Amino acid sequence: MKIKLIVVDDHAMVASGLSAELSQQSDFEVLCTLTSPKKLLQEVKLLSPDVVLMDIRMGAYNGIELTEKIKSAFPETKVILMSGYNMSQLARGGRADAFASKEEPIDSLSATIRKVCFEQAIVFPEVSAQGETLTPAEAKVLQLLGDDLTRKEIAAALYVSEKTVANHITVILQKLNVRSRIGAVLKGVELGLIDSSAV
Repeated sequence: MKIKLIVVDDHAMVASGLSAELSQQSDFEVLCTLTSPKKLLQEVKLLSPDVVLMDIRMGAYNGIELTEKIKSAFPETKVILMSGYNMSQLARGGRADAFASKEEPIDSLSATIRKVCFEQAIVFPEVSAQGETLTPAEAKVLQLLGDDLTRKEIAAALYVSEKTVANHITVILQKLNVRSRIGAVLKGVELGLIDSSAV
C-alpha cells in the first residue's frame, strides 16, 4: 500500500522537482503538487492524503497556521514542514508531525515520511548548541537584526560605529553558519537567542 502525498511549495521548480523525486520511490504516490496553499484544505478533503509535505513560509501563507487548520479538520493527516533554514523549533511549536530541511537528501526525507506514517513518529532534528558562543555584544546585534534595524540604526542604538556593527554581523554569520541577515535571524529564533515574534 502506497503512502499518498500532497506536496506544497510556492517555488514551482522546487515543488515539481521534489514531487518527481518522491514519485520515484516505489512506496510513494504524489497525488498533487500545489504552488499555492489557497486550495490546500479542499485538496486534502478531496484526495485524503496520508502526508502533506509543505514549505513553512509561502508568501502570505504560514505553514504553521496551515498545519493547525489541517490538523483541526483532518486529524489523521500527517504534516511535514520544510524549510531551507533549520526552523525545527518553530515547527515543533505547532502541530506538525515532522520538520525536514530542504538541504537534506531525498533518502533522508523519504525515511522521515515513512517514520511518520508507519511508526507514528514525531521527527524533529536536534537543535545544535551553535550560537552559544556569541558574545553579549553580538547577541544584542542579532536581536536588533531581528527587530529589522539597519546597520546605521543598530550603530546608533549601541553607540558604536557602523564598521563595528558590520564586523559583528560578519562574525555572527560565521558563528551561526549562515549566509545572510535573514538566515542569522531565523537561526537566532531556532536557538532561542531572539524571540520568534521578531521574524
